[in-house]
Amino acid sequence: MNISETDHWAQLLCTVSKDIDTLISGNGHHSVRVAYWVESIARKLNMCDDDVQILYWASLLHDIGKVALPREILRKKGPLSQGEWTYMELHPTIGANLVRATDTISPIATIVHAHQEKYNGKGYPYGLKGDDIPLGARILTVVDAYDAMTDNRPYRKPMSHEEAVAELDRNRGIHFDPSIVDTFHEVLETRVRNDLVPLLN
Repeated sequence: MNISETDHWAQLLCTVSKDIDTLISGNGHHSVRVAYWVESIARKLNMCDDDVQILYWASLLHDIGKVALPREILRKKGPLSQGEWTYMELHPTIGANLVRATDTISPIATIVHAHQEKYNGKGYPYGLKGDDIPLGARILTVVDAYDAMTDNRPYRKPMSHEEAVAELDRNRGIHFDPSIVDTFHEVLETRVRNDLVPLLN
């Protein structure tokens, strides 16, 4: 999948995605950091270049569906009500529909649609379980959770790296594919040791 500067819809969605990240976290770098780590995991798993590109773009645009959610939900400082969660759970479907609007990035729709599924089948929108969740979405889910936990959000302060990693471990086989958690551990250790981490804070 090759995205060029002439793919205006894809570029517009990237701009909107950054605006969403800025609204939620303040620095606008959440999706870029997620894409960095997801690509690193994909390379570690020896995925082909086309699949790596699909995963990279799915990571950049995984939250694009939040553009349709009320601002007060995205910026809320307390827990969401049941009605607000009903809105929130629409964002993977909305996002998948948005990226399907152009043939160039339509291959990422399946991953965007499934990035809130959980390994134990208690995620959304469809309650997919285990290997029924696309591999790309299982990778994205782990990294998205890690970055969200270590990011500053309206409803809480960021966790430390150690706290976030411990939370991933606690949810192995529950929210997250255990093998992907293990691979992310390896990627984090290698990248941090070699000082190859994104300077986007």
